[in-house]
Amino acid sequence: MEAIGIIGGMGPGATLDLFQKIIALTPAQQDQDHLHLIIDNFPQIPDRTSYIVGGGENPLPYLLMSAKRLEQSGVKALCMPCNTAHYFVEAIRDKIAIPFISIIESTVEKIKSDYPDARKIGLMATRGTYEARIYHDVLSAAGLEILPLSEAFKDQIMEVIYTVKAGQLTEKLELFNQCIDLMKDAGADVLIAGCTEIPLLLPHIDSPVPFVDPTLALAENIVNFIKGEQDIYSDLSQLPVTAPT
Repeated sequence: MEAIGIIGGMGPGATLDLFQKIIALTPAQQDQDHLHLIIDNFPQIPDRTSYIVGGGENPLPYLLMSAKRLEQSGVKALCMPCNTAHYFVEAIRDKIAIPFISIIESTVEKIKSDYPDARKIGLMATRGTYEARIYHDVLSAAGLEILPLSEAFKDQIMEVIYTVKAGQLTEKLELFNQCIDLMKDAGADVLIAGCTEIPLLLPHIDSPVPFVDPTLALAENIVNFIKGEQDIYSDLSQLPVTAPT
């Protein structure tokens, strides 16, 4: 069976969440039926948002280190459960010779499949994801619109995300629910849990607006890729994602 390489550690809980979702989605009757995954849990990768908004260390050399380590292990495709890190996806692709399964494209396809009438999207993500427009162009190409957000709202979502990263899973649930209500009032048809920490909160809330979980969408496409049902996202030159030179 072919192996998938996972550039992990951004954060470790999000990496574990992807692993668990892959296991849950795999139609296995015994251990040997599960997918061959090689996870490089590398939490020393510098903070992606800090770099994108200015002042932080460049994560790209670390991401490339992980990507090459996995490629040399013999995996047939790569992925990474971090939305913000997809700012660097083209730069990674330029240095590898295997497909890269994108969490961004996986999410957009999930919205188009499960919510075909959706037009207005509420994106809950890091400032790095907002500033780099990691979702904006791909959603726009699919005929979808990201609702504009205030700076105060972005600060609130960042507070929620970094509280989860600190291991305090439910401490900011009230604030998170307030953010959801603001998205609902703004007319969101669908919400994207656009940081891989946010799906960890979804079992603890009852949202009036449906969420699309990018980690789950990525897990579904990883399973499909390995099972040979669809060889997807092998050519990232089609993705309008800006990467540093």
